[in-house]
Amino acid sequence: MRNILRLFAALALLAVAAHSQLQHFSKTQDEEELRSIESKTAEYEQRNDSSIMNFLADDWVFLGTKVLTKSEFVANVKQNFVTHDNGPSPYTVEKQKVRVDLFGDTAVVTYIKRYRQTPDTTKFFDEGTTDVFTREPKGWQLRLTKVYPVRVESESN
Repeated sequence: MRNILRLFAALALLAVAAHSQLQHFSKTQDEEELRSIESKTAEYEQRNDSSIMNFLADDWVFLGTKVLTKSEFVANVKQNFVTHDNGPSPYTVEKQKVRVDLFGDTAVVTYIKRYRQTPDTTKFFDEGTTDVFTREPKGWQLRLTKVYPVRVESESN
């Protein structure tokens, strides 16, 4: 009887360890996926590419100096594309200090977005951003973006 109890205890410990390891793997996989989405959205923004809309939930809201709905944002992206001769914007977009926090099927991603002019890359400005995602059957969907001013850090930082 004692051996059976030890066996069950050992199996229970193994099950807990396996479950914990599986959750860690899933969390790492989710973080990588969210970082990849953030990287793609920066690229799409720079190119004025409306493919960014695939990541936005239908009820997505942008909170910044103006409040924008998804349809208003789509119109802005299309207008930027035309304004820049059907091409990319005259700046690069780089996301720095990206932090991903997971809360089950909700994720909060914060970062500093640096806009740098081309060809004079010494001219730039930063803005802080918080993105809120939810996991949906079709993958992570961006629900809310909040943009706020941040102090521009010198290039040496």
